[in-house]
Amino acid sequence: MRRLFSVKILGLVAVACALAYLVFGYLNPEKGLDNLEPEERLNMKKNIVVLGVDERAEEHDVGRSDTLFVVMFDTNKKAASLLSIPRDTRVPIQGHGWDKINHAYAYGGRELTQKTVEELLGLKINNYVMVDFNGFQGLVDAIGGVDIDVETDMYYYDDWDGFKIDLKKGRQHLDGKTAIQYVRYRDEEGDIGRIRRQQHFLLAVYDKITSANMLLHIPGLAQQLTSMVKTDLPLSDMVDLGRALHAMVKSQGLAMATVPGTPKYIDGISYWLPDITDLREQMVKMQGAEMTERYRSAAELMEKQYQEAVAKAEGGDDSGENKEAVKEEKERLQEEKNKKKLKQAENGADKKQAAKTAKGKKADKGQTETKSGSTVVRLVNCSGSKTAGAEALARLRDAGFTVINGGSGELLAETTVISTTNNGAVVGRLSNVPFKHRLRISRDGAADCDGVVMLGADYK
Repeated sequence: MRRLFSVKILGLVAVACALAYLVFGYLNPEKGLDNLEPEERLNMKKNIVVLGVDERAEEHDVGRSDTLFVVMFDTNKKAASLLSIPRDTRVPIQGHGWDKINHAYAYGGRELTQKTVEELLGLKINNYVMVDFNGFQGLVDAIGGVDIDVETDMYYYDDWDGFKIDLKKGRQHLDGKTAIQYVRYRDEEGDIGRIRRQQHFLLAVYDKITSANMLLHIPGLAQQLTSMVKTDLPLSDMVDLGRALHAMVKSQGLAMATVPGTPKYIDGISYWLPDITDLREQMVKMQGAEMTERYRSAAELMEKQYQEAVAKAEGGDDSGENKEAVKEEKERLQEEKNKKKLKQAENGADKKQAAKTAKGKKADKGQTETKSGSTVVRLVNCSGSKTAGAEALARLRDAGFTVINGGSGELLAETTVISTTNNGAVVGRLSNVPFKHRLRISRDGAADCDGVVMLGADYK
Protein backbone atom coordinates (compact mmCIF):
# COMPACT_ATOMS: atom_id res chain seq x y z
CA MET A 1 0.00 0.00 0.00
CA ARG A 2 2.82 2.38 0.95
CA ARG A 3 4.60 1.51 -2.30
CA LEU A 4 1.43 2.24 -4.30
CA PHE A 5 1.08 5.60 -2.51
CA SER A 6 4.69 6.45 -3.38
CA VAL A 7 4.09 5.57 -7.04
CA LYS A 8 1.01 7.84 -7.09
CA ILE A 9 2.99 10.72 -5.57
CA LEU A 10 5.79 10.18 -8.10
CA GLY A 11 3.20 10.12 -10.88
CA LEU A 12 1.67 13.41 -9.69
CA VAL A 13 5.09 15.03 -9.54
CA ALA A 14 5.86 13.80 -13.07
CA VAL A 15 2.54 15.20 -14.34
CA ALA A 16 3.14 18.52 -12.56
CA CYS A 17 6.65 18.77 -14.04
CA ALA A 18 5.39 17.93 -17.51
CA LEU A 19 2.58 20.49 -17.19
CA ALA A 20 4.99 23.14 -15.90
CA TYR A 21 7.31 22.41 -18.82
CA LEU A 22 4.49 22.78 -21.33
CA VAL A 23 3.14 25.97 -19.75
CA PHE A 24 6.60 27.49 -19.49
CA GLY A 25 7.34 26.53 -23.07
CA TYR A 26 4.09 28.12 -24.23
CA LEU A 27 4.48 31.34 -22.29
CA ASN A 28 8.26 31.58 -22.68
CA PRO A 29 9.16 30.28 -26.15
CA GLU A 30 12.88 29.55 -26.37
CA LYS A 31 13.06 29.07 -30.12
CA GLY A 32 14.15 32.01 -32.24
CA LEU A 33 13.33 32.77 -35.86
CA ASP A 34 15.74 30.01 -36.86
CA ASN A 35 13.55 27.41 -35.10
CA LEU A 36 16.57 25.98 -33.23
CA GLU A 37 16.04 24.39 -29.83
CA PRO A 38 18.15 25.96 -27.03
CA GLU A 39 20.31 22.83 -26.83
CA GLU A 40 21.04 23.06 -30.57
CA ARG A 41 22.78 26.43 -30.24
CA LEU A 42 26.57 26.46 -30.49
CA ASN A 43 28.27 25.90 -27.15
CA MET A 44 31.80 24.75 -27.99
CA LYS A 45 33.36 27.53 -25.90
CA LYS A 46 32.48 29.48 -22.79
CA ASN A 47 30.47 32.35 -24.28
CA ILE A 48 30.25 35.53 -22.23
CA VAL A 49 28.04 38.50 -23.13
CA VAL A 50 29.54 41.85 -22.09
CA LEU A 51 27.27 44.88 -21.67
CA GLY A 52 28.33 48.46 -21.11
CA VAL A 53 25.26 50.14 -19.63
CA ASP A 54 24.39 53.68 -18.59
CA GLU A 55 21.85 53.51 -15.78
CA ARG A 56 20.31 56.65 -14.28
CA ALA A 57 18.76 55.63 -10.99
CA GLU A 58 17.93 59.20 -10.00
CA GLU A 59 15.77 59.49 -13.14
CA HIS A 60 14.25 56.00 -12.75
CA ASP A 61 15.75 55.16 -16.15
CA VAL A 62 17.31 51.70 -16.54
CA GLY A 63 19.21 52.99 -19.57
CA ARG A 64 20.35 50.99 -22.60
CA SER A 65 23.30 48.75 -23.43
CA ASP A 66 25.58 51.37 -24.92
CA THR A 67 28.23 48.76 -25.77
CA LEU A 68 27.60 45.09 -26.51
CA PHE A 69 29.97 42.27 -27.43
CA VAL A 70 30.52 38.55 -26.85
CA VAL A 71 33.74 36.96 -25.61
CA MET A 72 34.24 33.33 -26.74
CA PHE A 73 36.70 31.68 -24.37
CA ASP A 74 38.31 28.34 -25.21
CA THR A 75 38.93 26.94 -21.73
CA ASN A 76 41.18 24.14 -23.05
CA LYS A 77 43.50 26.27 -25.17
CA LYS A 78 43.12 29.31 -22.88
CA ALA A 79 42.41 31.49 -25.91
CA ALA A 80 39.69 34.08 -26.54
CA SER A 81 37.97 35.72 -29.49
CA LEU A 82 35.59 38.69 -29.43
CA LEU A 83 32.55 39.68 -31.49
CA SER A 84 31.16 43.21 -31.37
CA ILE A 85 27.42 43.72 -31.93
CA PRO A 86 26.49 47.20 -33.24
CA ARG A 87 23.86 48.67 -30.95
CA ASP A 88 21.71 49.63 -33.98
CA THR A 89 21.45 45.97 -35.04
CA ARG A 90 17.81 45.30 -35.98
CA VAL A 91 16.44 42.25 -34.16
CA PRO A 92 13.15 40.81 -32.93
CA ILE A 93 12.91 41.42 -29.17
CA GLN A 94 10.50 39.07 -27.41
CA GLY A 95 7.31 40.94 -26.53
CA HIS A 96 8.42 44.17 -28.23
CA GLY A 97 8.56 43.50 -31.98
CA TRP A 98 11.48 44.55 -34.19
CA ASP A 99 13.83 47.10 -32.67
CA LYS A 100 17.47 48.02 -32.13
CA ILE A 101 19.24 45.44 -30.00
CA ASN A 102 20.37 48.00 -27.41
CA HIS A 103 16.70 48.60 -26.52
CA ALA A 104 16.44 45.04 -25.16
CA TYR A 105 18.15 46.19 -21.97
CA ALA A 106 15.58 48.96 -21.45
CA TYR A 107 12.73 46.47 -21.92
CA GLY A 108 14.03 43.53 -19.91
CA GLY A 109 17.47 44.20 -18.51
CA ARG A 110 20.41 41.87 -18.80
CA GLU A 111 18.22 38.74 -19.07
CA LEU A 112 16.31 39.89 -22.16
CA THR A 113 19.50 41.23 -23.75
CA GLN A 114 21.21 37.87 -23.23
CA LYS A 115 18.23 35.99 -24.71
CA THR A 116 18.14 38.32 -27.73
CA VAL A 117 21.89 37.87 -28.33
CA GLU A 118 21.54 34.08 -28.12
CA GLU A 119 18.80 34.07 -30.75
CA LEU A 120 20.69 36.43 -33.07
CA LEU A 121 23.97 34.51 -32.96
CA GLY A 122 22.68 30.96 -32.53
CA LEU A 123 24.91 30.62 -29.46
CA LYS A 124 24.42 29.48 -25.90
CA ILE A 125 25.51 32.30 -23.58
CA ASN A 126 27.05 30.88 -20.43
CA ASN A 127 27.89 33.99 -18.42
CA TYR A 128 27.58 37.75 -18.39
CA VAL A 129 29.65 40.79 -17.46
CA MET A 130 27.97 44.16 -16.94
CA VAL A 131 30.02 47.35 -16.81
CA ASP A 132 28.30 50.47 -15.47
CA PHE A 133 29.53 53.58 -17.30
CA ASN A 134 28.82 55.60 -14.17
CA GLY A 135 32.03 54.08 -12.80
CA PHE A 136 33.94 54.39 -16.07
CA GLN A 137 35.10 57.93 -15.40
CA GLY A 138 36.50 56.93 -12.01
CA LEU A 139 38.43 54.02 -13.52
CA VAL A 140 40.14 56.20 -16.13
CA ASP A 141 40.99 58.80 -13.50
CA ALA A 142 42.33 56.06 -11.22
CA ILE A 143 44.95 55.09 -13.83
CA GLY A 144 45.87 58.72 -14.47
CA GLY A 145 44.14 59.01 -17.84
CA VAL A 146 45.25 57.72 -21.25
CA ASP A 147 46.89 59.18 -24.36
CA ILE A 148 44.84 58.86 -27.56
CA ASP A 149 45.30 60.08 -31.13
CA VAL A 150 41.91 61.72 -31.75
CA GLU A 151 41.29 61.20 -35.47
CA THR A 152 39.10 64.25 -36.11
CA ASP A 153 37.50 67.25 -34.40
CA MET A 154 34.54 65.97 -32.38
CA TYR A 155 31.65 68.18 -31.31
CA TYR A 156 28.21 67.36 -29.93
CA TYR A 157 26.05 69.02 -27.27
CA ASP A 158 22.92 67.82 -25.46
CA ASP A 159 21.60 70.66 -23.30
CA TRP A 160 18.97 68.40 -21.74
CA ASP A 161 21.50 65.96 -20.27
CA GLY A 162 24.19 68.64 -20.02
CA PHE A 163 26.44 66.27 -21.97
CA LYS A 164 29.00 67.86 -24.24
CA ILE A 165 31.62 66.41 -26.58
CA ASP A 166 34.30 68.86 -27.65
CA LEU A 167 37.59 67.20 -28.63
CA LYS A 168 40.22 68.48 -31.04
CA LYS A 169 42.06 66.39 -33.61
CA GLY A 170 45.51 65.14 -32.63
CA ARG A 171 47.31 63.55 -29.69
CA GLN A 172 45.28 64.14 -26.53
CA HIS A 173 45.59 63.11 -22.90
CA LEU A 174 42.09 62.03 -21.88
CA ASP A 175 40.89 61.96 -18.29
CA GLY A 176 37.68 60.20 -17.22
CA LYS A 177 35.39 63.00 -18.40
CA THR A 178 36.93 63.41 -21.85
CA ALA A 179 37.34 59.64 -22.28
CA ILE A 180 33.55 59.23 -22.07
CA GLN A 181 33.22 61.86 -24.80
CA TYR A 182 35.63 59.95 -27.06
CA VAL A 183 33.98 56.52 -26.75
CA ARG A 184 30.44 57.90 -27.18
CA TYR A 185 31.01 60.11 -30.19
CA ARG A 186 29.17 59.07 -33.38
CA ASP A 187 30.33 60.27 -36.79
CA GLU A 188 29.00 59.66 -40.29
CA GLU A 189 30.05 55.99 -39.95
CA GLY A 190 27.54 55.56 -37.13
CA ASP A 191 28.03 52.48 -34.94
CA ILE A 192 30.92 51.04 -36.92
CA GLY A 193 33.18 54.06 -36.40
CA ARG A 194 32.11 54.17 -32.76
CA ILE A 195 33.02 50.51 -32.23
CA ARG A 196 36.45 51.10 -33.79
CA ARG A 197 37.09 54.01 -31.40
CA GLN A 198 36.01 51.92 -28.41
CA GLN A 199 38.43 49.15 -29.40
CA HIS A 200 41.18 51.74 -29.88
CA PHE A 201 40.46 53.15 -26.43
CA LEU A 202 40.34 49.72 -24.72
CA LEU A 203 43.83 48.99 -26.03
CA ALA A 204 45.10 52.30 -24.66
CA VAL A 205 43.57 51.53 -21.24
CA TYR A 206 45.05 48.03 -21.31
CA ASP A 207 48.53 49.35 -22.12
CA LYS A 208 48.29 51.80 -19.25
CA ILE A 209 47.03 49.25 -16.70
CA THR A 210 49.72 46.68 -17.59
CA SER A 211 52.55 49.20 -17.47
CA ALA A 212 55.12 48.87 -14.67
CA ASN A 213 54.21 52.14 -12.95
CA MET A 214 50.64 50.91 -12.34
CA LEU A 215 51.64 48.38 -9.66
CA LEU A 216 51.17 50.89 -6.85
CA HIS A 217 47.64 51.66 -8.05
CA ILE A 218 46.36 48.06 -8.05
CA PRO A 219 44.41 48.29 -4.73
CA GLY A 220 42.54 51.38 -5.92
CA LEU A 221 41.90 49.84 -9.33
CA ALA A 222 40.51 46.67 -7.78
CA GLN A 223 38.10 48.71 -5.66
CA GLN A 224 37.01 50.78 -8.67
CA LEU A 225 36.46 47.70 -10.84
CA THR A 226 34.42 45.98 -8.12
CA SER A 227 32.08 48.97 -7.92
CA MET A 228 31.42 49.14 -11.67
CA VAL A 229 31.39 45.47 -12.75
CA LYS A 230 28.71 42.84 -12.13
CA THR A 231 29.28 39.28 -13.30
CA ASP A 232 28.37 35.65 -12.61
CA LEU A 233 31.82 34.46 -13.75
CA PRO A 234 33.69 32.44 -11.07
CA LEU A 235 36.94 34.07 -9.95
CA SER A 236 39.01 31.23 -11.43
CA ASP A 237 37.43 31.80 -14.86
CA MET A 238 38.04 35.53 -14.61
CA VAL A 239 41.73 34.90 -13.91
CA ASP A 240 42.04 32.43 -16.81
CA LEU A 241 40.20 34.77 -19.17
CA GLY A 242 42.39 37.70 -18.10
CA ARG A 243 45.53 35.68 -18.88
CA ALA A 244 44.13 34.65 -22.28
CA LEU A 245 43.26 38.21 -23.23
CA HIS A 246 46.68 39.37 -22.04
CA ALA A 247 48.41 36.77 -24.23
CA MET A 248 46.21 37.69 -27.22
CA VAL A 249 46.91 41.41 -26.91
CA LYS A 250 50.64 40.80 -26.59
CA SER A 251 50.78 38.53 -29.65
CA GLN A 252 48.32 40.09 -32.11
CA GLY A 253 46.52 43.00 -30.50
CA LEU A 254 42.84 43.08 -29.59
CA ALA A 255 41.27 41.24 -32.54
CA MET A 256 37.54 41.92 -32.48
CA ALA A 257 35.20 40.85 -35.26
CA THR A 258 31.91 42.67 -35.95
CA VAL A 259 28.49 41.29 -36.89
CA PRO A 260 28.48 41.36 -40.73
CA GLY A 261 25.73 43.45 -42.29
CA THR A 262 24.78 46.74 -43.91
CA PRO A 263 23.36 50.08 -42.68
CA LYS A 264 19.84 50.88 -43.83
CA TYR A 265 17.05 53.37 -43.16
CA ILE A 266 13.61 51.95 -42.40
CA ASP A 267 10.85 54.50 -41.90
CA GLY A 268 13.49 57.15 -41.27
CA ILE A 269 15.28 55.10 -38.58
CA SER A 270 18.89 54.02 -39.09
CA TYR A 271 19.55 50.31 -38.50
CA TRP A 272 22.36 47.82 -38.92
CA LEU A 273 20.87 44.86 -40.82
CA PRO A 274 22.81 41.67 -40.05
CA ASP A 275 23.59 39.18 -42.81
CA ILE A 276 22.37 36.09 -40.95
CA THR A 277 23.93 33.39 -43.15
CA ASP A 278 27.34 35.12 -43.09
CA LEU A 279 26.97 35.69 -39.34
CA ARG A 280 26.18 32.03 -38.63
CA GLU A 281 29.16 30.90 -40.73
CA GLN A 282 31.29 33.31 -38.71
CA MET A 283 29.94 31.83 -35.47
CA VAL A 284 30.79 28.29 -36.57
CA LYS A 285 34.39 29.33 -37.28
CA MET A 286 34.76 31.32 -34.06
CA GLN A 287 33.36 28.41 -32.03
CA GLY A 288 35.64 25.87 -33.73
CA ALA A 289 32.57 23.86 -34.76
CA GLU A 290 31.39 22.29 -38.00
CA MET A 291 28.60 23.65 -40.19
CA THR A 292 25.83 21.05 -40.06
CA GLU A 293 22.95 20.89 -42.50
CA ARG A 294 20.55 21.59 -39.63
CA TYR A 295 22.43 24.73 -38.58
CA ARG A 296 22.74 25.93 -42.19
CA SER A 297 19.04 25.51 -42.92
CA ALA A 298 18.20 27.26 -39.65
CA ALA A 299 20.32 30.24 -40.73
CA GLU A 300 18.65 30.35 -44.15
CA LEU A 301 15.20 30.24 -42.52
CA MET A 302 16.13 33.11 -40.21
CA GLU A 303 17.62 35.12 -43.10
CA LYS A 304 14.37 34.73 -45.04
CA GLN A 305 12.27 35.93 -42.10
CA TYR A 306 14.58 38.92 -41.58
CA GLN A 307 14.22 39.92 -45.22
CA GLU A 308 10.44 39.49 -45.14
CA ALA A 309 10.18 41.65 -42.01
CA VAL A 310 12.27 44.42 -43.63
CA ALA A 311 10.21 44.30 -46.85
CA LYS A 312 7.02 44.45 -44.80
CA ALA A 313 8.19 47.51 -42.86
CA GLU A 314 9.42 49.26 -46.01
CA GLY A 315 6.04 48.58 -47.60
CA GLY A 316 4.34 50.62 -44.89
CA ASP A 317 3.20 47.78 -42.61
CA ASP A 318 4.59 48.67 -39.17
CA SER A 319 2.47 46.14 -37.24
CA GLY A 320 5.58 44.22 -36.26
CA GLU A 321 7.61 47.28 -35.29
CA ASN A 322 8.04 48.57 -31.76
CA LYS A 323 6.35 51.97 -31.53
CA GLU A 324 6.30 52.32 -27.76
CA ALA A 325 9.30 54.66 -27.56
CA VAL A 326 7.90 56.90 -30.30
CA LYS A 327 4.47 56.90 -28.65
CA GLU A 328 5.95 57.89 -25.28
CA GLU A 329 7.94 60.70 -26.87
CA LYS A 330 4.85 62.09 -28.64
CA GLU A 331 2.86 61.97 -25.39
CA ARG A 332 5.66 63.77 -23.55
CA LEU A 333 5.89 66.47 -26.21
CA GLN A 334 2.12 66.96 -26.17
CA GLU A 335 2.20 67.32 -22.39
CA GLU A 336 4.92 69.97 -22.68
CA LYS A 337 2.95 71.83 -25.34
CA ASN A 338 -0.11 71.85 -23.09
CA LYS A 339 1.94 73.19 -20.17
CA LYS A 340 3.40 75.93 -22.36
CA LYS A 341 -0.03 76.96 -23.65
CA LEU A 342 -1.35 77.12 -20.08
CA LYS A 343 1.61 79.27 -19.02
CA GLN A 344 1.06 81.62 -21.96
CA ALA A 345 -2.61 81.98 -21.03
CA GLU A 346 -1.77 82.69 -17.41
CA ASN A 347 0.76 85.34 -18.41
CA GLY A 348 -1.64 87.00 -20.85
CA ALA A 349 0.33 86.11 -23.99
CA ASP A 350 -0.19 88.29 -27.02
CA LYS A 351 -3.13 86.73 -28.91
CA LYS A 352 -2.17 88.38 -32.21
CA GLN A 353 1.34 86.91 -32.01
CA ALA A 354 -0.10 83.48 -31.23
CA ALA A 355 -2.38 83.73 -34.27
CA LYS A 356 0.53 84.82 -36.46
CA THR A 357 2.64 81.87 -35.26
CA ALA A 358 -0.20 79.43 -35.90
CA LYS A 359 -0.67 80.85 -39.40
CA GLY A 360 3.05 80.52 -40.11
CA LYS A 361 3.08 76.91 -38.99
CA LYS A 362 0.08 76.15 -41.17
CA ALA A 363 1.84 77.66 -44.18
CA ASP A 364 4.98 75.68 -43.47
CA LYS A 365 3.04 72.46 -43.21
CA GLY A 366 1.56 73.15 -46.61
CA GLN A 367 5.10 72.87 -48.04
CA THR A 368 5.72 69.56 -46.31
CA GLU A 369 5.53 66.20 -48.00
CA THR A 370 3.98 64.17 -45.21
CA LYS A 371 5.29 60.66 -44.69
CA SER A 372 3.77 58.64 -41.83
CA GLY A 373 6.26 57.83 -39.10
CA SER A 374 9.17 59.69 -40.70
CA THR A 375 11.40 62.23 -39.02
CA VAL A 376 10.36 65.81 -39.79
CA VAL A 377 13.17 68.35 -40.32
CA ARG A 378 13.12 72.04 -41.21
CA LEU A 379 15.80 72.86 -43.79
CA VAL A 380 17.32 76.35 -43.67
CA ASN A 381 19.83 77.18 -46.40
CA CYS A 382 22.67 79.14 -44.78
CA SER A 383 25.31 78.00 -47.29
CA GLY A 384 25.26 81.07 -49.56
CA SER A 385 24.59 78.79 -52.54
CA LYS A 386 21.27 79.09 -54.37
CA THR A 387 21.35 75.48 -55.61
CA ALA A 388 22.54 73.80 -52.39
CA GLY A 389 19.14 74.09 -50.69
CA ALA A 390 17.20 72.22 -53.37
CA GLU A 391 19.91 69.55 -53.63
CA ALA A 392 20.04 68.99 -49.86
CA LEU A 393 16.23 68.86 -49.69
CA ALA A 394 16.16 66.08 -52.28
CA ARG A 395 18.90 64.13 -50.48
CA LEU A 396 17.06 64.37 -47.16
CA ARG A 397 13.82 63.11 -48.70
CA ASP A 398 15.66 60.25 -50.40
CA ALA A 399 17.06 59.31 -46.97
CA GLY A 400 13.52 59.04 -45.57
CA PHE A 401 13.11 62.45 -43.92
CA THR A 402 10.00 64.61 -44.25
CA VAL A 403 11.27 68.10 -45.08
CA ILE A 404 9.84 71.54 -44.32
CA ASN A 405 11.40 74.18 -46.57
CA GLY A 406 12.61 76.86 -44.16
CA GLY A 407 14.00 79.15 -46.87
CA SER A 408 17.39 80.81 -46.49
CA GLY A 409 19.21 82.28 -43.50
CA GLU A 410 22.36 84.16 -42.55
CA LEU A 411 25.62 82.65 -43.80
CA LEU A 412 26.86 79.79 -41.61
CA ALA A 413 30.29 78.21 -41.96
CA GLU A 414 29.45 74.70 -40.68
CA THR A 415 26.36 72.60 -41.41
CA THR A 416 24.54 72.05 -38.11
CA VAL A 417 21.64 69.74 -37.21
CA ILE A 418 19.67 70.71 -34.11
CA SER A 419 17.42 68.07 -32.55
CA THR A 420 14.35 69.53 -30.81
CA THR A 421 14.06 66.44 -28.58
CA ASN A 422 16.43 64.24 -26.61
CA ASN A 423 14.59 61.05 -27.63
CA GLY A 424 17.32 58.54 -28.50
CA ALA A 425 15.53 57.18 -31.57
CA VAL A 426 15.04 60.65 -33.06
CA VAL A 427 18.59 61.78 -32.26
CA GLY A 428 19.88 58.57 -33.81
CA ARG A 429 18.03 59.27 -37.04
CA LEU A 430 19.20 62.88 -37.14
CA SER A 431 22.79 61.76 -36.63
CA ASN A 432 22.46 60.00 -39.98
CA VAL A 433 21.57 63.07 -42.06
CA PRO A 434 23.18 62.15 -45.43
CA PHE A 435 25.91 64.79 -45.46
CA LYS A 436 28.64 66.01 -43.12
CA HIS A 437 27.31 67.97 -40.13
CA ARG A 438 27.64 68.54 -36.42
CA LEU A 439 24.74 67.56 -34.18
CA ARG A 440 23.30 69.51 -31.24
CA ILE A 441 20.27 68.95 -29.03
CA SER A 442 18.10 71.87 -27.99
CA ARG A 443 14.80 70.65 -26.58
CA ASP A 444 11.71 72.57 -27.68
CA GLY A 445 8.38 71.03 -26.70
CA ALA A 446 6.46 73.47 -28.93
CA ALA A 447 8.51 72.76 -32.07
CA ASP A 448 6.66 71.62 -35.19
CA CYS A 449 9.57 69.45 -36.34
CA ASP A 450 11.98 66.86 -34.91
CA GLY A 451 15.05 68.78 -35.98
CA VAL A 452 16.40 71.82 -37.82
CA VAL A 453 19.01 71.36 -40.54
CA MET A 454 21.02 74.54 -41.03
CA LEU A 455 22.98 74.12 -44.25
CA GLY A 456 26.44 75.68 -43.97
CA ALA A 457 29.07 76.83 -46.46
CA ASP A 458 30.86 73.47 -45.95
CA TYR A 459 27.94 71.58 -47.54
CA LYS A 460 29.05 69.05 -50.17
